[in-house]
Amino acid sequence: MVKMMTAYTEEVDEIEEGIAELLGQIDLGALKKNSVGIVNCHFDFIHSCFIEEMSKRLPFDIIGMTTMSSTDQHGQGMYALVLTVLTSDDLVFETVISESLDTDDYEGKIEAMYSDAAGKLPGKASLILCLFPHLKYPNGAELHQGLDKICGGIPIWGGVTTHTDTGYDHCYTFRNGDYRRDGMALLLIHGSIEPEFIVVSLPLQNIQKNQGKITKSDGCLLQEINGIPALLYLETLGIIIMESAPITMPMMTYYEGIPEPVALAIYAVNEDGSLSCGGEMTEGAVVAVGEITVGSVMASAEEALERVLGCGKRNGMLVLPCVSRYVMLSLDHNDEMAFVSEKISNGNPQGTPRMPFMMGYAGGEICPVRDKNGVLRNRFHNFTFSACVF
Repeated sequence: MVKMMTAYTEEVDEIEEGIAELLGQIDLGALKKNSVGIVNCHFDFIHSCFIEEMSKRLPFDIIGMTTMSSTDQHGQGMYALVLTVLTSDDLVFETVISESLDTDDYEGKIEAMYSDAAGKLPGKASLILCLFPHLKYPNGAELHQGLDKICGGIPIWGGVTTHTDTGYDHCYTFRNGDYRRDGMALLLIHGSIEPEFIVVSLPLQNIQKNQGKITKSDGCLLQEINGIPALLYLETLGIIIMESAPITMPMMTYYEGIPEPVALAIYAVNEDGSLSCGGEMTEGAVVAVGEITVGSVMASAEEALERVLGCGKRNGMLVLPCVSRYVMLSLDHNDEMAFVSEKISNGNPQGTPRMPFMMGYAGGEICPVRDKNGVLRNRFHNFTFSACVF
């Protein structure tokens, strides 16, 4: 069994006051045999050395990443830090951060860091929580594929780091006081833990009925649909992709044997008419075009929270929705966070307790989905509301 606690602060400059605020919200005396921390924060908490100092004061390891905005039951904001603590008598936690993955040998480095952490556990990991760097190469999907292969399909949940601006210079992952722009941070959990994975992308009415089959692809490169270049296929549907902003249109991908589609972004339009996408475009899979709107963001959040509250688990919830959802909400950026907070705090069925939660925005969501036989399959997503419920 795992217990979850969270704490929130916006005090980045006065480090002593900020740490005191966090510790005032978490009862360190209630920690069980083993504990670990997960942090979402604005870059300034790294720049001011807050993270480094906080990690020295906590009696457990932490992993974390920068986010565009964060929230828990204590507050919400762009310039905030949320500390989540998992504590248990039965589970064993092991953290690790990789060397630079901005290299052709990224799989070898992932394998080295994973083997190092896994070797310190008393047995096989049962769950991996991961925080990925924001790299052009290897991208999030490629990092995910590498980790999935190396760990042998152990359920992986997490996201890709973001920041408050559109560049990548201030996107960081970290382990304790060691922070990196190009490193992957992992939390390996050993023991009996069976979280509920919730992932919702778009309401059905936001997905076009026209579907095409992927007839040629190479990893994340979508080359042909129905035997013609992918870009030309979309033009036959009347869809003109803006090369300057292709990422705003979800490609709903129906993998064989997976009941619900996976939403993937188009990262780039290539000269040969192929599309570089945010996830694996498997030959034989079916694709349809989706549309992300303010309404679809809120409707998918509502559907996801209904599933969360209906799953019966109440020990805590980790949430990493896509940063595009935050951007889409425009002047009302905080609406989704406020909705989650209100729903989790006040929307539980009568007689059930409130649930601690952490939420931050990711540049790619990592969440397993069940195939038609109920077996969990690791997947990389875009545009989604992704939750891990204990």
